[in-house]
Amino acid sequence: MGGVVAFLFYGSILFCLIGSSIKITGFIKTPLHLKWEYYKGSSVYESIDWWTRAPTGFREKVVTALVDIIFLREYYRRNPQYWFFLYLFHLGIYLLILWHIWLFAASVLPDPEGTRGYGLAWGHGATILACIGTLGILILRITDRELRLYYAPLHYIKWVLMMITLAGGFYAVHVYFGGSIPAVLKYVRAQVTFSDTAQKFHPPPATAAHVLLGSVWLVYLPFSHILRLFFRYYHGLRFDEVPNVPGGIIEKRVKELLGKPVTWAGPHIRSGKSWRETATGLPDEEGKGKAG
Repeated sequence: MGGVVAFLFYGSILFCLIGSSIKITGFIKTPLHLKWEYYKGSSVYESIDWWTRAPTGFREKVVTALVDIIFLREYYRRNPQYWFFLYLFHLGIYLLILWHIWLFAASVLPDPEGTRGYGLAWGHGATILACIGTLGILILRITDRELRLYYAPLHYIKWVLMMITLAGGFYAVHVYFGGSIPAVLKYVRAQVTFSDTAQKFHPPPATAAHVLLGSVWLVYLPFSHILRLFFRYYHGLRFDEVPNVPGGIIEKRVKELLGKPVTWAGPHIRSGKSWRETATGLPDEEGKGKAG
């Protein structure tokens, strides 16, 4: 059983890295879109003369993106009550990620005794924040009709699984390890350095269950909203508010795309031609010309 747990855990890490790389590469190579309906609310494209204004600097765009990601500003503007629990959840998750990074770094310290107090408070505090946020989000998603309309059933399972994962981590640290951070660090060191293969292939049930739950999230990550968020800000930083001027990056990309062949057909379009040819001559007009 322990060998299966180890295989699934390390396999999920490899899957997450490969899957995320493929998804991000696909986002970067995605052709330039011309869908105006993507821009809602206070978009710059609502102004007729938007291209005559001074473009937003790259630094300002980065700062805006970081504020949106760290503080979830758009959620606060639209639904403060929902934002409160969503922010608690994200704050807890951010702190838990940093806590796990700290665990790996601190596990190599020669004397981890000094980490007893703040290490335990850090981990438990982050877990409590994430749990409160998760429970609040789940309740609001169930009770709020407007939120419920845009929520697929799979997402309810996701939040329940998140609660179980957080509870499993709390149990492993506070019950199995007796709330002893040095004991946790000793366990982490053995896992990282492979110094105790017997423990790795015969893990205790508490840690094995938590590792398996973590593996589920690693497999889910490449298909989650996190990578979609990456694409949103990647596109915003590179192409938003960039006018299509002669010799510019937009014109270059559009020309490249116009030279690509049409690979599908319909009543209003034919395959076998380039997009440039299709855009400059409709099939009905060509048909009438041949018939005449």
